[in-house]
Amino acid sequence: MASATPPVDRCLPFLLAGGRGSRLHELTDSQCKPALPFGGSEGRIVDFILDAVVRTGFGRLMVATQYRPEDLAQHLSDHWATFLPKGLRVLDGRTFGAEGYRGTADPLRRNVSAIDALAPEEVMILSGDHVLDIDLHALLAHHRGHKQPVTVATTAVPLEQARSFGVFSEGPDGSATGFAEKPANPVPMPGDAGRALASTGIYVLDWEWLRAVLMDDDGAMDFGHDVLPRAMADDALGIYRLPDVRPGTGAYWRDVGTLEAYRLAWLDFLGSTPPVRLPHTMTGLPPARAHATVDGSVLMPGARLGWRCRLNKVIVAHDVVLPDGFVAGFDHAEDARWFRRDGETVLITSEMMARRAAATRAYTSARLGTSAGRGNHASLGH
Repeated sequence: MASATPPVDRCLPFLLAGGRGSRLHELTDSQCKPALPFGGSEGRIVDFILDAVVRTGFGRLMVATQYRPEDLAQHLSDHWATFLPKGLRVLDGRTFGAEGYRGTADPLRRNVSAIDALAPEEVMILSGDHVLDIDLHALLAHHRGHKQPVTVATTAVPLEQARSFGVFSEGPDGSATGFAEKPANPVPMPGDAGRALASTGIYVLDWEWLRAVLMDDDGAMDFGHDVLPRAMADDALGIYRLPDVRPGTGAYWRDVGTLEAYRLAWLDFLGSTPPVRLPHTMTGLPPARAHATVDGSVLMPGARLGWRCRLNKVIVAHDVVLPDGFVAGFDHAEDARWFRRDGETVLITSEMMARRAAATRAYTSARLGTSAGRGNHASLGH
């Protein structure tokens, strides 16, 4: 029987943190998605999975980066390197040319020699893109106990959201009977027609098996499109279901790939009792603004509100200054003139505010010019 707390020294954690997160639009223009602020001045999205790595006792970590990695690399160095005494190694995809890494599995294929040098028995693939709570000890114990080369951490998601994920069909014994990457028509879970079983992007794989798949003639580039279908074909894939936070509530795992999802996840942590443990970088959450009315809204670091601002379901981006009496989130048509909308969420950036201010000044100037012209014309008639 597998130990409840298996030794971790034979398992290498490998963090995928190179994505832009294009559906977050302007928020990721200058930094990658994992480095986006979350839950306070120092907190980032990536901190949740890093906290799990440290709690598990991993002494080292490999991190694959690619898009706008500078801010992320600095954050890792400043806040997490000291907890990884055997080393935190950043593997930048830009060192492989303009194309860089070409899929989620390609960082491992490109860095096979560096991984081989550490001689792991397993690699644990982690995602820096999600807000979650996960016991990596339990995942590793499950993988070793079930003796299959590949284990995928999964969770239930609403069926209408499942098209954005890899989705499993599950047998009565809990085994994986099918897999589809981002299916147009996701298969619902047995006995639960409203939800599907989705991959969290977290896997444990026997390194010998994965290495062979990465280096074969097909040259696997992506876990969802290449590696997991191969594991299904080889009958080598097991499922680990994330446990409920509380009975019947489901696991706390949030994909924050859209503005709407990002805002809603952040709001979960603004109450007196966060849904999951906070990483050490998130000890100070933003204070309430007594001089403004802020409903369902998120203020990123450096954002400042003027007196009697009113916000409803708004993300105020970093360093944005809103003037006294500013209102957003109530009039969809007016919001759409100046800002970006995603579902019910309004995003306001400094650039958007500058364009709005410039348009307001131009309009005011034109109005004043017209009034002055009318006044001059009238005076000429007398």
